[in-house]
Amino acid sequence: MLVGCASLVLAVPAFAHRGHHTLTVVEIDATGKVTITHNLSAHDTEPELVELAPDAQPSVDDPDAFKALEAHLTTAFRVNGHAFKPVSNDMAGDDIILVYGGKLPKAPKSVTIDYGLFPYSRQTGVGLVNVRVKGVTKSLTFAHGSAPQTVTFD
Repeated sequence: MLVGCASLVLAVPAFAHRGHHTLTVVEIDATGKVTITHNLSAHDTEPELVELAPDAQPSVDDPDAFKALEAHLTTAFRVNGHAFKPVSNDMAGDDIILVYGGKLPKAPKSVTIDYGLFPYSRQTGVGLVNVRVKGVTKSLTFAHGSAPQTVTFD
């Protein structure tokens, strides 16, 4: 007589690699003050450093590579045609948070995001951008080579 043995299969999420994504939050207050927060992962960012900082180690721990990353984000990500300067950064484990800031003349009724991050990536990446103007948030999704996109606010 054969006795069957039930097997138990568990669904375990794969945390080894979360995908190639960035999350950017653009906040514009009523006075036109702009705060841009880029949330990146080191393991997706470091391969880009080979091209962005060819004379440095491709690591966010290398000061020259990190400066090149900050400079890249300054020129590659634009809000209504404006580039913004680095304000602060924080790294914890694989997470990199880079904050940029500046000022527009006033809170705009429409916001155009030019998302040119990581042009050398061999990965299929997705950039998620939340644009918040005077407390109202609208979301945009960018892929490698996407054209600028515009959202409007009432």
